[in-house]
Amino acid sequence: MSKNDEWESPTAYHFHNFFMSHEEVRYKYLTYGHPDSKALTKPLRDLGDFDDDLLFAVTCAEGNHSVKAERSFASIPGTSKPIYYLNEEARYARHTLWQDIVGKDNAEQAAKKNNVREDSTPATGDKQQH
Repeated sequence: MSKNDEWESPTAYHFHNFFMSHEEVRYKYLTYGHPDSKALTKPLRDLGDFDDDLLFAVTCAEGNHSVKAERSFASIPGTSKPIYYLNEEARYARHTLWQDIVGKDNAEQAAKKNNVREDSTPATGDKQQH
């Protein structure tokens, strides 16, 4: 939804930023709106099949900016910005927490992949044949 101004400023915001853990984000995608029965096991970046908002938030936390992404809060055009984020300290603290959430999820997903690879590797055994 946008205002009728020269920037078409957004007037509504998604609330991924207000979750305190990746488990809370997963619960949202498991139970709300368009539930995803695999939300508890998918990487965060793969949740939200109906929009790219969560992928956008994940890639931002990883420092990967697309042409659609703003490089900084100050570079966002228009006058409609969340009041909460006008405070630079709050904005930094929240972004740092979101980076931690994404980093933890990425680490857990990598560990799952490594466990799957280790589980699928045939056992060689420690005994030598005589």
